[in-house]
Amino acid sequence: MAKLPDRLDIDKSDRKLYDHDTITNEILAGRTRKEQFLFAMAVGFKNEVKRPLDSREGFFLAKDMRSEDEALIDSVAIHDMGSAEVLSDRKAVFRIAEEYAHAGIKVLYDEATSVQPGSFLKKLELELFSLLDSLNLE
Repeated sequence: MAKLPDRLDIDKSDRKLYDHDTITNEILAGRTRKEQFLFAMAVGFKNEVKRPLDSREGFFLAKDMRSEDEALIDSVAIHDMGSAEVLSDRKAVFRIAEEYAHAGIKVLYDEATSVQPGSFLKKLELELFSLLDSLNLE
């Protein structure tokens, strides 16, 4: 029986991006490694870009995920593969999440370092309001 992964990985080269001042002090200030990873994964997924990891480094333990965290990565994997069958392969689910996070942290870093401080968060806020308006909740 194959051993289930006990942690989610990042590409070793991404460590410096997660630790960059703009990322840690402005965008993801006070966030755990798990939250940083999930945000990067969401950015990659939103931008429809994922990249395979060249080298692996543990980032956070799978046991630290709450049920809603698992539901998030599960739904990304289902969307990516087009089938819920992927859920039977936890390694594949984690790999997909890792690939989106790998691409997402690069998008996040590029966007955050190419604008004035605070601009990225303002842009994100505007995108979220636009999305909320498009839901037509009235």
